Amino acid sequence: MSTNDFRDIALADLLPHPHNPRTDLGDPQKLSELANDLAANGNKTALRVFPIVEGDDQGKYLIIEGHRRRAAAELGNVSALFCEIDPTIDTLPKQLESMLRENTHREPISAVNEAVAIQTMMTFDEYSSVAKIAKAINRSQATVRKRLLLNKLGDEAKTRIEDNTLNIDQALVLVNFADDEEVTERLIKAAASPRDWDYTVTAETRRREAPAKVAALEKELEEAGAKYLAEKDLYRWNRLYDNSDATTIAEHVAAGRHVRINKDWARLEWYEKPASNAAKKAELTEEQKEEKRREAQLSAALEIAHAVRAEHLKARVLAPQQDDARRAMLSLIKDEIHSYRTTLVEITGSTSSDPDADDSLFIALENLTLDQLVMAYHLGRKSHEADLLKLWAWDAGDYRHKYGAKEWLETLRDLYGYQLSSVEQEVLDHFAAAHSALLAENATDDTAAATEEDGLEDD
Repeated sequence: MSTNDFRDIALADLLPHPHNPRTDLGDPQKLSELANDLAANGNKTALRVFPIVEGDDQGKYLIIEGHRRRAAAELGNVSALFCEIDPTIDTLPKQLESMLRENTHREPISAVNEAVAIQTMMTFDEYSSVAKIAKAINRSQATVRKRLLLNKLGDEAKTRIEDNTLNIDQALVLVNFADDEEVTERLIKAAASPRDWDYTVTAETRRREAPAKVAALEKELEEAGAKYLAEKDLYRWNRLYDNSDATTIAEHVAAGRHVRINKDWARLEWYEKPASNAAKKAELTEEQKEEKRREAQLSAALEIAHAVRAEHLKARVLAPQQDDARRAMLSLIKDEIHSYRTTLVEITGSTSSDPDADDSLFIALENLTLDQLVMAYHLGRKSHEADLLKLWAWDAGDYRHKYGAKEWLETLRDLYGYQLSSVEQEVLDHFAAAHSALLAENATDDTAAATEEDGLEDD
């Protein structure tokens, strides 16, 4: 049970903590509403304060929890606030721990402010590990590690986090490039657009990793005995545009090709010598050479864009957003609408009878759920209802029965839960009986023939 003292304390004696993690007071509108409430009703939640026992401010109190309430009281001309005096939080580490807990789980502070406070806590022996801090402030160790990384960012990146134009995931990517101001600037500029961000991150990551990859490629080329293309032959030889990587370095070398390394992207460019009987190409002008270089840059850029796009599509398929699957299914049906039009009209009850006027059918389809669209699409593609109007489709002895009707009858039973009517069963029984009679007749004929052969052998 707490033995702390509770009482009203004059606002002038309540001092904001100099290490308060919160550097702003939040939404001004909410602060104004809190000021009005305090003026009308007083504060029902006590501020938590520490008594100052020495120095120029002896006899006053340091605020641990309640900085926003003090600011609101000052705004609302409230002279005193109800407080809990806690003399046990007598060290800066304890006070930081308490302020972080209070600010994190009530009115969250910014990630940057939290990062600074956690970094300060790390300087004290009792909070010298991530695990200890995480436990003290009720945060996960992963969150604490991420917050500490934010301290490596420059001022502009931190400002962007504060004004919500840079999210935490983007900020953590920036940490990897904190030592390169130019790249950081490009990334911050790209952060406003998800597409530009993904492309720029991929491009800059590849560029950063390029030196190590180039070194590995150079070693592999040396071991394979590869020859490098001379600069003077760059526009005389034919470049091979094969990005599939299906051909190995050894195979390229064996084919007599020469190589260049694009060191910006750690990519190999293979060239082969034109046939000797081919007409000699005219020397390229400087403008033409520059155009070739530009085209090579654009090709490399498109390769990166493709990689980013592939990751986006993979993520979207594995974690589709609401209504994605339904719209994809609807697109498939609309592409093949003329193939299954009769079936779709019957299902939706569309009144359109003109095959070239599908507006009403489109509207009817758009009102279907995903499950309904999937079933309609399946029915349109798999249905053999037209065949089942013909007797041969029910005859297991007819070769045509095997190509569609048989599978459709099984699908009707297993997927659509359809039970044959007495009429349909009668048709099946009719053909079954006919086949049984035919088999019996064939068996009798075979027996008679065998008997006749036996008689001839006895003679």
